[in-house]
Amino acid sequence: MGVDNETAAELTNSIFALQRQLRSATQLLADPAGPGFALQGVMRIIGEAGELRATELAARLGIGPAGLSRHIAELETAGYVVRRPHPEDGRAFLISLSEQGIEHMRAEVARRSASLQQVLADWTDAEARFAGEVLQRLTASLESALQEMKPGQQLAAATA
Repeated sequence: MGVDNETAAELTNSIFALQRQLRSATQLLADPAGPGFALQGVMRIIGEAGELRATELAARLGIGPAGLSRHIAELETAGYVVRRPHPEDGRAFLISLSEQGIEHMRAEVARRSASLQQVLADWTDAEARFAGEVLQRLTASLESALQEMKPGQQLAAATA
């Protein structure tokens, strides 16, 4: 059957409201001593992958090579990432978190988790787990739909 139009509209509004709050919260939650929020996002993707090519990282981030190069140079200078030549492709590099980068991300996850625990003080653990499961499913559905799209294609609007 699928989701009806009114429910989809309400969910869209809820997603945009959450997105606005997350943008505001990122400024409040940012660690002033560490890399900025955008660079932490780059580090999170590298940490999840373990090690990856620059082209793969750029694709996951949705940015071009020049933007990625600036991010990586800044993180490398700060000691958070390391680059090594790709063993099978001499033109490419593999990027991974350094020990300092791994430790920073562990501390950042703990710090953010503690902040979220404060925000969700009136939630039960079951409610938080359910919210996490729903967000994971929504993320997976969006990711799947976007991966199936061809360049320049847009999701078809429903007809009334």
